[in-house]
Amino acid sequence: MKEVHKKILPEYFEAVMLHDKNFEVRKDEDGIEVGDHLILEEYDPAVEHPGKRYTGRSCRRIVRYILRNAEKYGIKKDFIVIGF
Repeated sequence: MKEVHKKILPEYFEAVMLHDKNFEVRKDEDGIEVGDHLILEEYDPAVEHPGKRYTGRSCRRIVRYILRNAEKYGIKKDFIVIGF
């Protein structure tokens, strides 16, 4: 089990916080596996000062499902769906 930190835009972060969104579609670059902890850190690119784009809000979710190699379902090569 490992921790994987990812930035997330405010509108998606809010949906995760409200438990309306329980998945992420991401490039498969971290070797994420079931049981890992996904740390989503709210990031707002609209903030003018680059050092202040992270809002300080974050949430932790346990990875419960991974969908890999699913091009036949419309998921691009080298991308995964992470369910939590």
